[in-house]
Amino acid sequence: MRVITVRVNNSGNLSVTYFQSYFHLVMNTQGMNHKEARTLIFQRFFHHDPMLRGKTTYINFEKAYKSLEF
Repeated sequence: MRVITVRVNNSGNLSVTYFQSYFHLVMNTQGMNHKEARTLIFQRFFHHDPMLRGKTTYINFEKAYKSLEF
């Protein structure tokens, strides 16, 4: 598994589009489905704390995830 490093400043809310791109990056480079990518991103990005980067950012993360469900 390749390690993806994404630097994020804590200065604002991240968009649904940002997370959709991040999901696609993880799924394509790691060969994961959307559920596996969600687990990995949640661990690495939020450190298991949904409010770590703010409520709006977490809501946008969930919206992006739901947009990938088929």
